[in-house]
Amino acid sequence: MTNKRDKLNKDSGRSSPVKKTRKNLANATQTPPLAGASSSVLEEAPEVAQGLRKTNHGVIFQLKLLMLFLIRGIRAGHAFRLGTEMEDIGGKFDDIIFQYEVDDGGKRQVNRYLQAKHKQDESTKITAGQLFNETEGDFSLLKYFSSYCGILSRGDDIQDCIICTNIGFNSENLLKKGIQLITVNTDDGMFKFRRHPVARYKIKIAPGHAFWGKLRQVNVEEPATKLKRNATDNEINSFFDKLVFVVNTPNEVHLGNLLTEEVGEYYKLNKADFQSDFILRNMLDWFKLKKSEFLTSKQGQQILQQGKQKLTSLRMTSVSINYQTKLQETIEFNAAAIDDMKEKLKTLLNSPNKIERIRTAFPKRTAVKVSAALKTLEKFKRDDSYLMSSSKGLNTTSASDKDAFKLEHQLLVVVCKDGHAEHDSYYENLIGDNQTQLKNKKVIILCHDGVGTRDDLKFTQLSDNCMEKLLDKEVSFQGTVQTVRDLIRNGNQEEVIDDNSMEELLVGKKVVNIPLHDFVPAFDEELYIEREIILPFDDTFFDELVDETDCTRDELLGKLKVTVKNNIEWFVYGREKEELWHKINKIFEKRCQSTDSAWLDNKIPEIDLTPLEEWENRIVVVSDVAGTGKSTMLSNYYRKMRNEKPDNWIIKMDLVDHIGALRQFNSGEVDQQVEAIKFFIANIPNVRESPFAQSLLRHKLQTGDGIVVMLDGFDEIDIQCQDKCISLIKAIRLTNLNALYITTRPHLNGKLQDSLFQLAYTLRDFSQEDQINYLSGYWKKQLKVNADAEVRSIATSIVEHLSKSLKGNERSFIGIPLQCHIVADCFESQVDDIIQNGCNLEALLKDLDSNLNLDTLYERLFKKKREIYRQEKAKVQQVDNHILHNSLEDHMECLEIYLRDLAVKTIVSDQTHIDCLLGKSNESAATIEQQHKKREEGSVCFGLLTLNRKGEFQFLHSTYAEYLMANYLYGGFRLDEDLRNKLLDKKPTRELIGSEILVGLQYQGVQLFIDFMLYEMVNHEKWHVIRRVGTDPNFNFPSRFTDFTNELYSVCIQKRSANALMVAVERYHANIFEILCTFADLTLEKYQILQLIKPLFRHVDSGMQFKPSKRNLLAFFWERKLDGFQRLLGWHDGKHADYTSLIAKAIYVYAPYLSIQDPQSEKDLKKQKEFFSKLLEFMLQNRSTVEKYITQWPKQYRSLFDDWHLVLTSFLRYEYYNSLLEPLVRLVLQTTSDSALVLIVNVAFHNHKDDFEQAKVEKLSSVLIEMERTDVLAQLPREMLVSAPEAFNFVYKYHQLCDRKKWLPEKESDVMTQLNTMAFQGETTAVQDILRKVSKDLNSDTPETRKMAKDIVHYMTYRCGTNPYTLTYLAAVCGQEEMFRVMLQFVNEVLPDDELQTALISKNGFLHGAFWDAKASGKIETLQSIMKAVRETMGPESQLNLVKSRRLGIVSVSSINFIQDALSVIDYQRQSSLSMRLIINALAKAMTENNPDGYKYFHDLIFHDERNISTLKYLDAQHLSGLMSVEGCENWMKRLLDAAIKVPEDSISSLQDGLLSKFNNEELQCFLTAITSNIDQPSRSINVWAKLIHSSCKGNATYSPDVKQMFNYISKNLGKRTIVKLILSDNGSTVEWVALRGYTEILDVMLAALPPADQEQLRQRLANNAHQKMFEEFLSKVPISWDRSQSYSNAVEVIRYCLKNGSKEQLSKFANSATFVYEIQEKKFSIWNTFNDTIFTNQIGFDRDIQVLIEFMAEKLNVDDIKILMLHDDIGKGPFFLRLILWEGIRFAWEMIDLLPANVREPVNIYLKNNGPQIIHKMFFSNGTETLLAKMRQLGRMYSINILQFYLDNGNKEQLAQFMETITSIHYVGSAKRSLWGAASLHTFTTDNTINEFLGCVSEKLGKNAVKKLVLHKENNELDVVIIYALRKSWADRCIAMFAYLDDEGRDEVRHLVESLPSHTDVERYGQQLKDNWDEVDLSKIQYTHGKNTLLTETPGMGHNVETGHPLVMVG
Repeated sequence: MTNKRDKLNKDSGRSSPVKKTRKNLANATQTPPLAGASSSVLEEAPEVAQGLRKTNHGVIFQLKLLMLFLIRGIRAGHAFRLGTEMEDIGGKFDDIIFQYEVDDGGKRQVNRYLQAKHKQDESTKITAGQLFNETEGDFSLLKYFSSYCGILSRGDDIQDCIICTNIGFNSENLLKKGIQLITVNTDDGMFKFRRHPVARYKIKIAPGHAFWGKLRQVNVEEPATKLKRNATDNEINSFFDKLVFVVNTPNEVHLGNLLTEEVGEYYKLNKADFQSDFILRNMLDWFKLKKSEFLTSKQGQQILQQGKQKLTSLRMTSVSINYQTKLQETIEFNAAAIDDMKEKLKTLLNSPNKIERIRTAFPKRTAVKVSAALKTLEKFKRDDSYLMSSSKGLNTTSASDKDAFKLEHQLLVVVCKDGHAEHDSYYENLIGDNQTQLKNKKVIILCHDGVGTRDDLKFTQLSDNCMEKLLDKEVSFQGTVQTVRDLIRNGNQEEVIDDNSMEELLVGKKVVNIPLHDFVPAFDEELYIEREIILPFDDTFFDELVDETDCTRDELLGKLKVTVKNNIEWFVYGREKEELWHKINKIFEKRCQSTDSAWLDNKIPEIDLTPLEEWENRIVVVSDVAGTGKSTMLSNYYRKMRNEKPDNWIIKMDLVDHIGALRQFNSGEVDQQVEAIKFFIANIPNVRESPFAQSLLRHKLQTGDGIVVMLDGFDEIDIQCQDKCISLIKAIRLTNLNALYITTRPHLNGKLQDSLFQLAYTLRDFSQEDQINYLSGYWKKQLKVNADAEVRSIATSIVEHLSKSLKGNERSFIGIPLQCHIVADCFESQVDDIIQNGCNLEALLKDLDSNLNLDTLYERLFKKKREIYRQEKAKVQQVDNHILHNSLEDHMECLEIYLRDLAVKTIVSDQTHIDCLLGKSNESAATIEQQHKKREEGSVCFGLLTLNRKGEFQFLHSTYAEYLMANYLYGGFRLDEDLRNKLLDKKPTRELIGSEILVGLQYQGVQLFIDFMLYEMVNHEKWHVIRRVGTDPNFNFPSRFTDFTNELYSVCIQKRSANALMVAVERYHANIFEILCTFADLTLEKYQILQLIKPLFRHVDSGMQFKPSKRNLLAFFWERKLDGFQRLLGWHDGKHADYTSLIAKAIYVYAPYLSIQDPQSEKDLKKQKEFFSKLLEFMLQNRSTVEKYITQWPKQYRSLFDDWHLVLTSFLRYEYYNSLLEPLVRLVLQTTSDSALVLIVNVAFHNHKDDFEQAKVEKLSSVLIEMERTDVLAQLPREMLVSAPEAFNFVYKYHQLCDRKKWLPEKESDVMTQLNTMAFQGETTAVQDILRKVSKDLNSDTPETRKMAKDIVHYMTYRCGTNPYTLTYLAAVCGQEEMFRVMLQFVNEVLPDDELQTALISKNGFLHGAFWDAKASGKIETLQSIMKAVRETMGPESQLNLVKSRRLGIVSVSSINFIQDALSVIDYQRQSSLSMRLIINALAKAMTENNPDGYKYFHDLIFHDERNISTLKYLDAQHLSGLMSVEGCENWMKRLLDAAIKVPEDSISSLQDGLLSKFNNEELQCFLTAITSNIDQPSRSINVWAKLIHSSCKGNATYSPDVKQMFNYISKNLGKRTIVKLILSDNGSTVEWVALRGYTEILDVMLAALPPADQEQLRQRLANNAHQKMFEEFLSKVPISWDRSQSYSNAVEVIRYCLKNGSKEQLSKFANSATFVYEIQEKKFSIWNTFNDTIFTNQIGFDRDIQVLIEFMAEKLNVDDIKILMLHDDIGKGPFFLRLILWEGIRFAWEMIDLLPANVREPVNIYLKNNGPQIIHKMFFSNGTETLLAKMRQLGRMYSINILQFYLDNGNKEQLAQFMETITSIHYVGSAKRSLWGAASLHTFTTDNTINEFLGCVSEKLGKNAVKKLVLHKENNELDVVIIYALRKSWADRCIAMFAYLDDEGRDEVRHLVESLPSHTDVERYGQQLKDNWDEVDLSKIQYTHGKNTLLTETPGMGHNVETGHPLVMVG
């Protein structure tokens, strides 16, 4: 048989028709035929499929049979070899040769040979003819016998030779031809087919058959001899025995299907098409081998195994693809992100490592990125080129599946679901060894951990579609549905949608829910009434602050800004800010104490305090008493903000609900901003669980993008939480929230204000209209009646009735919203009766009058709630009335007990105190819980409770709890034994009430209610009896009251703490005061009572440092307890001089501030007069004590009763007090001096001129006259006496009498007397006659007559002696105009012109006093009359000279003219500009009226002193035009501008402030022409505009607001281009000059006024030229001088400008150039050190300037340059950072360093470590101590203490050993002795906090003995002991700071020292004062907890724990 392979290979390359061979099939099909479906070939190649099928079906059949034998041979477990196309072995049976081993006692090889014949037409049958065919027929027996013989000759063990075909036999035909079919019944596993029976036959032909003959003729070759012979019969018989026909087999298609099933069974698959095809493909590859080879069973098994692996591989590929598809459904990335990942993957794939990791927070999302990136790599473009699996999926994969990866895939990507990967060894097992098919296998793991490549998930990496999808995601936000886009608004989307947020939004199962924050109490929106907010600042506040600070307005504007809504924006920091805040507080306190309440009218609507878009970090502190609606207002704000801007985040927190969280707030963390954000994340519902909510909150807080925080109830949390809350607020303010609201009651107002540097807002009470609206609205809603008009009428009647019946402050009773609500609630039923039943309104009004105080109102409310509840209960309990009544009463009692207990637990925070008040229950916990729940259920129905956010019951308002607790406590004080409870029967409870509840700030509401409740008791007859007979020895005073009083006294004396009596005074609780005083009267000695109230006098000894409080002991008596003062005097028995002194001092200090007003009744008037009468009587009786108190003050502070002008004014104002004028005047005169009274009257007159009308002046004068003190009367203000003719005449006569006695000759005095008498009587004609005679006598020939006439002329011309009044003065001020003219005419005629002018302007001249006093007293008519008379009688020149005349200035030594004096007085008195307007226009009128040349003289007056131009703004338009007419508009404008230039501090403002607005357009054009004209100067030409700007900028202040107003006005009237011409009039040189010198405010104004094109051009010019010029000036010259104070503020601006605008090249040179050292005349300089010298010697704005400078350095310079500037010290003056430490302290220095890049800190630390000891040696140990001391005293600030702190922090061991000796050694500085410690500790500028920190550090490093040595260190004498000096200065907190760090022994030494002081003669003067001050030191601020000390101080800051040295928080 020919080799088919050769033929096939040969034919395959031809184009001739394909032969019917196996090889042709292989070549024709590029892909193997699918198992069981040759039709697949048809599908793939329809053109050739039919031909292929016709020609190749037999080969396919053969191939499938081979596969059948392979599979079944393996399944049978045979060790076999399978061959095909091996003709040399099988002959014609070579289609299949199956050789296998059989073990039947010995192993042998059995052979099966098979020839396959496939017919497409299965209907054909095998016939005898085909079997007997003698040619190459398919079934020719001869052919097959020949082959069999060949096989047999080899001796093979033949099992059978098979002819296998899919057709059957033609049996009949065979029989006919002698062929018998014998069925083979033995099993043959190879040919068993399910559902397809196959027949196996052997054939039998008789030996005699002719065909045997043919068979015998077959040649058989002998193997040994190779000789041929004929076949034998045995061989023929053997052939027929071995020959088996397998017929009717499945055809090739069916066989394929059966094979697929067979393969499925092997692989355990239902469908195995792919596996079958895979095996067939492998069989075909083997079949096509050029040289036939056996396929062994082992190789066959490998094929099957490979199929299995292929299956696994495909399955894994499919899983991988499905996994990737699922991941890609969630997220999609953009091209940039994919490209970035592509580059990362290239690196990983090219690395030699088999295992690589990509570190990612979200492996699944990174997997999508990796998948997309792999598709861009050529090697991995196909889906099955790599595998991607989750780590979980990989772990559950079978071992065989994992092995598939070793053969099939190059790359495995493992996605760690939980983020954590297995060890590398785990993944190495997946790769296998290098013998595997693919040697460059890799595993890339996506996980959280590892150090591999990092991949971040960013929003900007998403595709546009994915971004939009995510931004459109809906979020439940505070009750509304918002999209993510809405919530982010214009913010940075990438920052908000971080990786965690993205993950939540992409795959979150639930909608992100950010709920309403905290428990927002529901309030009735229909009834809510918008309030008005009282603003703390008004229009005059800033002016007062200017006075208080001695700064100009512009300087102040550089430090702070007060917005329209009264929020303070601070531009200064540290000490400067604190000092300024102290002054603001001082002004505010004065206002609160003042009776003038005009500032309270400065109000805005409530809605104006809601955040605006531009709000940034606004703090709103709302402080008001209980019930004013603070919480309700916040709830309203919350609702409004949420409704109007639903995308804004409004956080409202009730602080009480967050006490635990506040206590946990870590205020010690460095990054407080982060801590604040953490706090809100942890305490806002759902935020902790939502990454998006956290990110959104963080974003809004950091950017201010719609975030408001509301903290409600600051006063309701304990002290520790308050301090934490303040720390939290400060931390919040480090963020950029829009606004923060916080509410508190007033007693904690100061603590919040001082901590936040913001004044609190208060709520205006309901107006009458508000009250009517609320009452009527409430009743209409509750009663549901259709009677609007009637309800409103009732409400109106009630409100109007109350406004008339209530007195004073009581009128605001129902103005408090809560109380208004309670009134509405309580009287609801009566209103209903009036409407429904026609009841009388008068009965309701009468009932209302009797219930209008807090106690009765709340009592009525509770009664109503109780009755409603009882009625509701009765409805549901249908039982006997008697039983029901008893049951209800028991139930009600239980509920009331529950409410009482809940009230106590609400108010009292200490559990031991709660147990003390309520007692401990003996019942089981279960029973208590059961009772508790039962009572809770009932209490909710009671209508007073609600559920808080924690699901706990709380009172609807805290005042309900306060009332119930007060009522409980009041029960202990009741006099009726049947009504009182037993609270005061137990000592612990008595002590708790007396020392805690009646004292503590947190109990203020309770105290208020108790005070109201006690009103009934102290007005009861029983109480009056007790007061009357209580002192009777036989009276039995209740022991509980006696014990209570004794214990109260004992605690007060032992602990030296506040006591209930003094607190009652301070809080104006008159009834508590009454009962405590009565208890004390009946229990204690008088001196003991005085000991109790002594602390109330603690401020009166502080001298000028004292700030009188509106609420003080005397004010309390005056306003609430008039008889209390008499009681005080009754306790004073005169035996204790120190108490006499204290009472006198208190009266001296407090009496002037008593609010004296019209009394409400005759009874009140009598009491008030008696009060002041007793007061003055006491002072007169103890005048020596008063005098001693006054004289002990330093001389410069002895104002001598200066504040008592208020009392004098009040006594004059109210007629019924006039009788007290005499004792008041007597007191002042007898205790001080005449000058004191004169000063009081002078101040009173100038401050309250309206009260000094004629009758009042006459009254005061008469008092002095009756006291025969006309000498004092004569010293009173002349202008005051002018208004009272009788008094004036009396004084005038007095002066005349004195002068006559002293110097007038007898003869002359007669004439003078006649003149005076006639002048008084207005006898003008008689005076004329005398003057004519005198005029004639001047020409007399008689010398005596002539001399007498001259003397009279002199008397007429100048004032004589001590008399300040001339005759002309008398005539002028008394309105004797005709006589006045006569006198002027006389003087004008008799005096030479030069003498006349001299006398005219002389301060002792005839007219000077009258002229100035008329101005001072505001008598405009008199002023005009004088000027008119002077002009008409003496000429306009004289008039001009008079007005030009000067007098000594009020403050300075230099003289000022009339106009300047008018301005200064107006400024001093803070009057409106109206006074100046009247004066200047009166002046103009007097000079110009009926005078053609009048404006010429007026023009001369204005411009003779350039300062006068500031008055032009007050001139009427008529007079201003008249002025311009003198020189013409153009010249006048030049004159005006020339004057303005000469007044640099006021040049711009004098022009802008009201003057320009008076110019018409023509005049304005002249002004512009003049201002843009040039001024010729020697060096250069400059225009007026530039000169004005230059002169304005030379001072510290800039006038940018004035420049802006000027631009606005000119632009409005002449157009915007006019401004452009003005600004660029010198080609922009002025703009450049302003920019170069750092005047940024004016620069911004100029640029803003230009059109955009001009702006850009100018900015470009500045950018191109200005900073280069600045750098040239700054960096290339010898250091410029900045040592002048006016240049200091500019120095920082200049450097900031350099840094801001410098080019990159210039900035790179900045540090080296600035630190370059110049040497001039053997002195070294550098620009940077010169600059440092300047800023470190200037205190104005220091903190702010340093921060600004450092922020620009951080922004513009690189790290190396910053290090150079921080540490530059080539000159030896110390580097910048060291100076900063010494100047401001280490804390501030590090705060500044923290603004710089992080790696600046390390070199600074290294510098301090390396150089600290050397610096300390140079400063302290180089014989320069005296110099250092001088420097410490000179620099002040904190320098002194900082330098010692630096020594302590940086000294080495040897230096620290010498520390104490070094700083306490005494040295001489000049003639004074001083130590370094003394210089620091005895310095005013050293704060208590810094002392506290320093001593804490000393205690930690050197021990408490060192602290004691410092505290008791003595400089010179006993008064200079450090702690004694602090006592002397009344530095109580500093004393506490020192005391805190002493041990018990040290504290005892201090006490002993203080107590022994009065015995020292050298300190006798101060001894008692020091002792008193020591009594004021509140040592309770030092708390002892767990054996350690905690210092509490009112100045927030950081201290050190005394025991450990660790930082601790200071709380107030």
